Amino acid sequence: MRKILFAAAIALFASTQAFAIVGAGAHYVMNTTGSLKASKGSVYDLGPTLGTIDVEQQKASGLQGLGFKLWIDLLPIIDIEGTFNVAATRYKTSLFIPTPDENGTITRKEIHLAYTPDAPYNMYFDRADPLYGIFTGDVSITYPITSIPVIRPYAGLGITYLASIPVINADFTKKMLENSKELTDALIPDPNNPDPAAADKAASKVGDALVKTLKNSDYKTSITGHAIVGVRLKLPIIPLAVYSNAKYYFGNDFVLEVGGGLAI
Repeated sequence: MRKILFAAAIALFASTQAFAIVGAGAHYVMNTTGSLKASKGSVYDLGPTLGTIDVEQQKASGLQGLGFKLWIDLLPIIDIEGTFNVAATRYKTSLFIPTPDENGTITRKEIHLAYTPDAPYNMYFDRADPLYGIFTGDVSITYPITSIPVIRPYAGLGITYLASIPVINADFTKKMLENSKELTDALIPDPNNPDPAAADKAASKVGDALVKTLKNSDYKTSITGHAIVGVRLKLPIIPLAVYSNAKYYFGNDFVLEVGGGLAI
């Protein structure tokens, strides 16, 4: 009798639909190719004697973050999934200001374009470098490659909405100077009355001007397409699934997603 019950349980387990009607999960995101290229530029011309105020923005790479996924396996032939990802990293940008001393010798003083975060994040960062972040919203139509029990490999195509945080580069700094006369006055040295501490005084005003300009700047947005390949694993009966997939955003980035969630 026990053997019969055991065999019946195995048969039930094997014959039960392994893949859910719907599922929702969270995942780790790694942007393996997305990066912000380094750039340089002049933002203010102080004349032939002093030269220009310059900005140098360093490269940013290694974006990581979190995402959420909702998928539907109910439709015949194809499946549908929606994904929202946030990936970010920090980078450095500096202002270089020609500053004359009492003897007329000109040196390039460096000011890091950093800011103090609002509470409660200022508990962790006294001064924070700029954040480069990418937000993506995807809708994908996928096709199961095989009908292997428990394992569901798939491939497909989809559409993506992209948004990224403004980059603190030369163009952004020009806008920041235009919006802050107090900072501009502090940055521009007077060759007839040199102040060796001028750059230090200007540095104290950079954070507020940076945050103000960021709040008034729009995110850079675009719409593109993507290709996706991945695999989902789910045992019959158990309402849990794990998944891993790779996406290529056309003309943009290659992203990996690894996670899991509930599936019914």
